[in-house]
Amino acid sequence: MKLLIVSHTGNYPVDVGGPQAIAHYLSLHLARLGAQVTLYQRFTSNASREKWSSTPEAKQLWEAGVETLPFNADYSLKNIWRYPSYIRSSPGKLDGKHYDVVHYNSPPVDANILLPRRYASQGVAQSVAIHGGLFYESRNTLGRRIFRYQAKYMSGAVVFNGFSKRIALEQGFSEARIRVIPNGVDVEMVEGVEPKPLEGEPSVVYAGRLEPVKGVGTLLEAALTLGANLKGFRLYVAGSGSLEGLVREYAAKHPGIITYLGRLPTVRDVISLVKGAQFAVIPSLKENFSVSLLEAMASGTPLIVSDAEGNTEVAGVEEAHFFRRGSPESLSQTLERAYTDYEESRRRAERARLSANEKYAWPRVAAGYRDYFANLQDHVGEY
Repeated sequence: MKLLIVSHTGNYPVDVGGPQAIAHYLSLHLARLGAQVTLYQRFTSNASREKWSSTPEAKQLWEAGVETLPFNADYSLKNIWRYPSYIRSSPGKLDGKHYDVVHYNSPPVDANILLPRRYASQGVAQSVAIHGGLFYESRNTLGRRIFRYQAKYMSGAVVFNGFSKRIALEQGFSEARIRVIPNGVDVEMVEGVEPKPLEGEPSVVYAGRLEPVKGVGTLLEAALTLGANLKGFRLYVAGSGSLEGLVREYAAKHPGIITYLGRLPTVRDVISLVKGAQFAVIPSLKENFSVSLLEAMASGTPLIVSDAEGNTEVAGVEEAHFFRRGSPESLSQTLERAYTDYEESRRRAERARLSANEKYAWPRVAAGYRDYFANLQDHVGEY
């Protein structure tokens, strides 16, 4: 089976994020399962391409037999005048190449906007992953409208849980065209990372995007309460985003309570931080299927998790401590209780680690994709 995986949202591990990680590991493990995989990647510049090419993860793909196909496009506002040329030139990168299945790792509403119609006219099976950001976080109204139109060209949609399944249904996909396949985690990589010793009693880590939807404001407010109630409490925040200034401000005003570490250079650094903490916090206001949560589960670190639907579908009450999303009071109270009975927190963390190994390890998840793509190829044009 010849597969084209289109990933234009970023490149793992240089760009940390769920869609980027999924594109990498899906390509890697499908190739290991015998598929001929081409990963069509977008870079903002030749320099970003060279930076990615020097990573162990890039070499890992090539050693597995994955063909990587680069495409340069910088979507920043200063280059908005280049957008038409990006759209015209993207299909040309694929001229003369045949694929049995084309899978879009995010809705093709950017430089790939012409690809779905092109491959539909050739009778090629196509699918798209519904990560969710375009639909509940982005202000890209035009992109959502474009995708509703393009959905008719797709043979199917991959969703991760009930949350993203509802999004797919709202976008016009029928039940018959939807397949639920969870996100995955690199269990072996996580197990091989050494923990970073952290000061604090308890020490708590948040590592992720610094955006409102991730509940960063809730976490910062709760940290002040926890700092007052638990004299040794220390929160470590790692990541970047629109709320970086707010995090810096809190850290500067409360240096004994909050430490801002900036954006960590690699996923392994993130895992090392999480493994060294007594608790990892996932405070999302909305969540589809958090890769950060999977990595924290695989790390075996006790979890304090918001009750956003996407989180509760991944971890259960036997595996994590849940608090009411958007409530600093609920977060602080939950963490205090979890710290008071730390042995119970450790037991839940071990169950979460075993769950990550059994349900979400990438070889198992990739096998689900392989079977899905094979079925999609056999039934192309029936929906």
